[in-house]
Amino acid sequence: MYGWVCVKDLSITHFQRIGIAWDANFFAVFVTMEIRAQKLDEASIRSILALFDELDDVLFWIKDASHRITALNKAFAERVKLPPAAILGKTDKELHYDEFAQVFIADDQRVFESGEPIRYKVELLTSLYGGVEWRNTTKLPVVDLDGNTVGTAGISRPLPNSAEALPGSYRAFGEIVEFILGNIANSVTVQEIAEQAGMSIATLERRFHEHLSLSPRAFLAQMRLSRARQLLRDTPLNMQEIAMECGYDSPAAFSRAFRREMDRAPSEFRQELRG
Repeated sequence: MYGWVCVKDLSITHFQRIGIAWDANFFAVFVTMEIRAQKLDEASIRSILALFDELDDVLFWIKDASHRITALNKAFAERVKLPPAAILGKTDKELHYDEFAQVFIADDQRVFESGEPIRYKVELLTSLYGGVEWRNTTKLPVVDLDGNTVGTAGISRPLPNSAEALPGSYRAFGEIVEFILGNIANSVTVQEIAEQAGMSIATLERRFHEHLSLSPRAFLAQMRLSRARQLLRDTPLNMQEIAMECGYDSPAAFSRAFRREMDRAPSEFRQELRG
């Protein structure tokens, strides 16, 4: 059973329809959009975007031709742990790990150049501020009155964070991810991950590039840092305790890895979060 939330005839020449359909559990979300961006007044855009603030678990955004975020909903801001005003004008490279950001930007560029949407792409989403989850993402081109593509827009809805609940082609890979996340504190290695998955390191490398477009070593490093950022934000643990929880050999090794990625020490990062 599906319900619809629609906005119609706001300015029928410039804005035809935004619609969102969902079932009771929000397991299916669709968006059809045709924003005539250059002629729609700012107040009207704000009133439409307010609809998306009502969707607590669905991320929504609009980006310009340079892939800078020009609009977003509350759920997006909460996901990246920043206020909306601090996100506007940023690109994915400023919000996500570089390896993940490159994939997101490549998808945006593909939609922008081709004018063709990407629908229901299963992807693993993380952010610089901690947290990892599977999501289903759709991206669409945004066009002006002359039919020129001026940006992209997208939504991303959560999938159950269980390998068994993922689509069939992702299920086995989801089990690998679960093993990694469950063994971060144990200093798990790429060799151990391959052995657990019952495959060679070369095959494991191929699987990671197929699903995430990055290496297992890079993914493991990012998951350690993601866990560290969560602990820095949400717990009073000291640097040695966080290093141990995230599988680093020592607080010094943790500090080097963190500074290399974030351009500041873990203690500075924590201080910034706490104001």
